[in-house]
Amino acid sequence: MCTDHAYCILPSFYCCALHSGCLRSPLTVPRLCLCWLLGGLTQDVSSETGKLAPWTAIGKFKLKAEEEMSKIEGLNYIIVRPAIIYGPGDRLGITPRLIMGAVYKQLGEPMKLLWTKDLRMNTVHVSDVCRALWHLRDTAESGQIFNLADKSDTTQGLVSEVVSQIFGIKHDYFGSVMSNLAKVNMSGVVEDSNEKHMVPWADACQKDSIDNTPLSPFLDQELLYNKHLHVDGSKIESTGFTYEVPNFTEAKLREVVDDYIKLHLFPASLVP
Repeated sequence: MCTDHAYCILPSFYCCALHSGCLRSPLTVPRLCLCWLLGGLTQDVSSETGKLAPWTAIGKFKLKAEEEMSKIEGLNYIIVRPAIIYGPGDRLGITPRLIMGAVYKQLGEPMKLLWTKDLRMNTVHVSDVCRALWHLRDTAESGQIFNLADKSDTTQGLVSEVVSQIFGIKHDYFGSVMSNLAKVNMSGVVEDSNEKHMVPWADACQKDSIDNTPLSPFLDQELLYNKHLHVDGSKIESTGFTYEVPNFTEAKLREVVDDYIKLHLFPASLVP
């Protein structure tokens, strides 16, 4: 796990690099992508001008980097704030939820989650993120800010339903009352949960002769809070951009699993 010090150094280094290098080339338009930055306790949708309420360490320090970039006179830049990025190669977006589904397939138990199905977890496919960056390089003006989010208005309920379909499992929620009780000792709840999940994941990997994989069922505490990520990603469409993956679907999420299986990094035996 990265420390606050590490998260602080990376954005600071990025800004220093921009200041010392990019200013020499007026044609260079660097991008700063800020994931999981626009969340909050309410379900209100966040626009590019909305109040920023980062709750993860990396989100807080990337916001700091964004603020520092705006202070660099003459810097040619745009800011892109994607929702949760998923797709082939993803490890930190929706993939942890896929791994949890695989673990509960191995355990033969229903997957039970904190909070409710209504928790907003807006998403955007990695291919649309890449396309958006190239598109904005040629169309956006320096200093502009753009959110990226697909049309699904993805919630924890939708993600859980799709994950359950992929692995043939059932899922349920603890609800707000039980989840708020768990919040009193969230660190202990997370520690117990991670301990429960590590062994079946290791057993499944061993069964499929996977000796080494970057994928892990370990969940960071800050990703389990009752924080909504509700993003309006429509502004970029006014520049002529269209989302080629507008909906969060089982087929697109299966591509993530299939890709890792081909790389021999995900236990194929857990996927029906």
